[in-house]
Amino acid sequence: MGKKFKHYDHEDAVAARDNVINIIDEVEPEDLVNAIKRAPSLRGMILGYIAEEMFEKHVLEPHQEIDDVRKHDDHDRENNKIDRDFVFNGRRYTIQNKSIQTNSICWNDNLGSLSADVQNDASDKRPVTLPNGNVVETTNYKRGDYDILAVPLFPFTGKWDFAYKRNRDCRLTTSKKYSTEDQQYLLATTEVITYPLSEEWTTDIEELLDDSLGQEIDEE
Repeated sequence: MGKKFKHYDHEDAVAARDNVINIIDEVEPEDLVNAIKRAPSLRGMILGYIAEEMFEKHVLEPHQEIDDVRKHDDHDRENNKIDRDFVFNGRRYTIQNKSIQTNSICWNDNLGSLSADVQNDASDKRPVTLPNGNVVETTNYKRGDYDILAVPLFPFTGKWDFAYKRNRDCRLTTSKKYSTEDQQYLLATTEVITYPLSEEWTTDIEELLDDSLGQEIDEE
């Protein structure tokens, strides 16, 4: 076997990797803000991560009966379908945070309200095994991949308010890419949201935290 010539733990290599983090401290706040505003894809990604943190800060942390909040590895896209989970009244619930698509926001004359689309799928295709045994390559979530969809309402309210919907109440896909049998297990890639909210949504997450969702925590 040839001599190893790549040393990732070399002090110079470690220092170079640290520079990737440290250089952020050298960026002026106004430069960072300008970069975010000028790049829609960057703006969407950053606001998505910020929304996750704000959900934890403004919704989960103040709630005295919610504890053991966990953040999951967002790089594990094949196995991880949730952004946060937490324990409430002896059950663990899973949350998927998804944002409103900015360019979809409009006024709907028929509804007499603002309307927009919420992206509700994974960023990359991965093999998904359905309850019927079929395996499909898709970005779609399965029914039951998570318990509750959480959507930040700041485009409508200008504040860190959130709307919630059960996974099981989300629309199923009608895409012809999937058989009729498979469609019953796959969620649509977008959800419609209005403001004021329709009855399909709630701003009170506790309304959804019942025994029909989540997993009971075993007490040792």
